[in-house]
Amino acid sequence: MKYLILCFVLLPTIGFSAVGKITEQVNAVPSIQRNKETISGAKGTGVEMNDAIKTTRGKVGITFADDTKVEINENSRLVIDDFVYDPKAKTGKLAMKVALGTVRYASGQIAHNNNQNVNINTPTATVAVRGTDFTATVDEVGASTIILLPTCPGNKIPVDVLKDCYTGIIDVITDGGMVTLTRPFEATKVYDRSLAPMKPVVLNLLNFDMLNNMLIVSPPKEIKKEEDRTRVSQAGALSVDFLRENSLANALDAQQKEVFQDKLSRNLLDQNFLANVLDIINAQMAAQLDLLNNSKSGLLPDYVATSGVVAEVDDVSVTLFRNDGSNTQSVTVPKNQNSTIKQLQGSVEITNRVNSGGSTVIILRQN
Repeated sequence: MKYLILCFVLLPTIGFSAVGKITEQVNAVPSIQRNKETISGAKGTGVEMNDAIKTTRGKVGITFADDTKVEINENSRLVIDDFVYDPKAKTGKLAMKVALGTVRYASGQIAHNNNQNVNINTPTATVAVRGTDFTATVDEVGASTIILLPTCPGNKIPVDVLKDCYTGIIDVITDGGMVTLTRPFEATKVYDRSLAPMKPVVLNLLNFDMLNNMLIVSPPKEIKKEEDRTRVSQAGALSVDFLRENSLANALDAQQKEVFQDKLSRNLLDQNFLANVLDIINAQMAAQLDLLNNSKSGLLPDYVATSGVVAEVDDVSVTLFRNDGSNTQSVTVPKNQNSTIKQLQGSVEITNRVNSGGSTVIILRQN
C-alpha cells in the first residue's frame, strides 16, 4: 500500500507582498490600516506598501528588506507609499510619509547606493537622504522639525561624536527653498511648504533618549530661539504678532507712513502736531478745494477752508472732520450722494453741502 504524505510548512509572518516587518514593539500595540482593513501591528507582523502605521501609547521599529530601519514613536503616524528592492543589485526605491508625530529613520542599502531613490515626505517638506540617520517630527498643524543624527556604535553618543560616529547629509526641501544639514544634531523647522526652511541650528544633546523626550514634550530651545528670530521674515506680514508692544509700534509706524495717510492715521488730539501743521494742511486743502467750490454746482459748494473743517475726497467718498483743540468730529458720506452736514462744537456751527445737499441731513453735536 502506498501512502501519500503531506508536508505543511509554516510561513513566517512576513509574506510575499511584505516589504518589511515590525522588529520592535514596546507598550501599546500599534494599528495598521491596510486598504479597508485594520490589523494589529505586533512584533513580527509584515508591513506592505500603502500601509498606514499608527501608534498611541507605544512605539515600534520597522526593518525593511534593504535594512532601512524606521522607529515610530508614541502618538505618530507613518504611511509607506512605495518600496521596491532588488537584493542582488542592492538597488530600489523607497517613499514614505510622516503624517504626525516623531519618526526616526536610518538608511539602508537603497539610500547608500542612490539617495535620489529615497523620498521621505512630511506635510510641509521633503527630505533627501544621503546615507544617514535623522528624525522628523510633525505637529498637529503640519509644521515639521527635521534633525540630522550621527550613526554611533551601540546607539550611544560618545564623548567625541565627530571622531567616533558617522554623520551623513540630508537636504530639507520645500517649494520656497532648501537647506542642507551636515553637522551632528543640526536641525531645521518648516512651517509651510511654500516657505523656505528655517536657518539650521545645532542642538546640545547628551543622549538619544533626550531627543525623543524633548520632541514629545516641547521643541528644543535652540529651535524656539531661531523661530522667534525668523518667524516674521519667513511668514511675512500675516505672521506679525500685533499684540507684542514692539511689533505693534514698528508695524504701525511703517503703515502710517506708507499706507494710512488719512483721517484715521492722523493724530488730531496731538496739540503740537496741530500747532505746527494744521495751518499748512488748511492752506493746502483750500487751494485744492477751490476747484470744487468755484461754482454752486461743485462737490462742496459751501466749503470754507479757514473754518477749521478738513475735507478729504477719494474716488467714492467725502470725509469732513474738525478738531477744536479738545474734541474731534469726523463724518464720511458717499461722493455721489446729496447730503447736508452740520457740525456743532460748542458755540461754533458749520454747515456744508455735498453736491446739492438734498434731504439727507447729518448733524454732529459736541457741547
